[in-house]
Amino acid sequence: MKIYLDTNIFYNAYCPVENNEVADWILSQLDLQNQGITSEWTILEMFRALKKQVNLKTIAEKDAKTVIDFFLSEMGEMSDTDHLQILPITRSMIISSRKHIFTHNLYAADALHTTVAISAQVDCFLTFDGDFKLDLGNIKILNPVDPEFKAKFKRYLS
Repeated sequence: MKIYLDTNIFYNAYCPVENNEVADWILSQLDLQNQGITSEWTILEMFRALKKQVNLKTIAEKDAKTVIDFFLSEMGEMSDTDHLQILPITRSMIISSRKHIFTHNLYAADALHTTVAISAQVDCFLTFDGDFKLDLGNIKILNPVDPEFKAKFKRYLS
C-alpha cells in the first residue's frame, strides 16, 4: 500500500510543541509493504513551520535547527530503507495543481500535495487538516484526529 503523508504528519512527529504520539505511530507503520509517500515540498514546509514556532517564541531557533537536522536525517534514513519515497516536484505537477485550486479553492501547498498523491497513485492520504475533505476517488483520506483512526488505518494496511 502507498500512503501519502501530508506535511502536518511530519510536523506533529517532529515539532517539540506538538503531541507526537499518533504521528510517531504512523511513521512506525511504514515498511516495504506500506510505503510512505511525500514530496520535496514537505521539506520546505517543515522549514517554514519550525521558523514560525521560533517567531512565536514557542521554541528557540537553536532547537528548531536541531529538529530540522533530525527530521532531515530521519527522512534520509526512511528513504534509504524504502519506507518513504520523497517525490520531486515538477513544473507539470505545479501546473496540474491549478485544477485543484480553482475546483476546490485549495491553498497552493494542499493542491500540490493532492496532485502528487494522485500522480503517485497512493491508496490513502493522511492529514491532520480537518478542512481537507476532497473526493479523491479511490484515495481514502484519513485524519489522525479521528478517534477511530488507528483501527481504520490498520484495516487499510491489511
